[in-house]
Amino acid sequence: MRFPLIRPSRSPCRRTLLAGLLATLLASGAAEPAKSAPAASTSLFAGHFLLRDTSGAAVDSDALSGRPYGVFFGFTHCPDICPTTLARISLALRGITDPDLRIYFVTVDPERDTAAALGPYMESFDPRIVALTGDRVAIDEAVASFGAVAERTALAGGGYTYGHTAALLIVDENGLIADRIAAEGEEAALTARLSRLARPRPKAGP
Repeated sequence: MRFPLIRPSRSPCRRTLLAGLLATLLASGAAEPAKSAPAASTSLFAGHFLLRDTSGAAVDSDALSGRPYGVFFGFTHCPDICPTTLARISLALRGITDPDLRIYFVTVDPERDTAAALGPYMESFDPRIVALTGDRVAIDEAVASFGAVAERTALAGGGYTYGHTAALLIVDENGLIADRIAAEGEEAALTARLSRLARPRPKAGP
């Protein structure tokens, strides 16, 4: 099976473009559907990752036991599906008040997506979306253990791109993959599905 390829962006102003994309989505309320690689496997059990965020702090999925979260695999040189999906998630999170909810954006391209590169890239999105990177072995473990796909393909001129799983995986408090959300769809539906992860707000006094 061949996966549709996502070609690297050649624009030097990616951060500006991302901000523009988010503004466009805010105005239109919808994103142009993008082609993607196959969705993740149908395993009920979440995988494992031990990676680092943009500050260098370790994030171990084992430490997330009892806490729901989301995982999305992608890379910063992806010109369409990754920034569009991250923008859609950001818009959906605006309707969720839980400050502790986390969506982990796990790069499949750690050679280019260092912590220094991911930091500025993520500034265009909701801060509850946490970018993770690591060495190649750690990234490959995360991709494989979640049943995801990340296929590197060379491009003419010496570059490369990835065909990768384009689905937001929702992990519940029991460590099970409770939902798989496709990269396209209505923002209201995405907010409703992500709201299931949010902690209920404490009730006011008596």
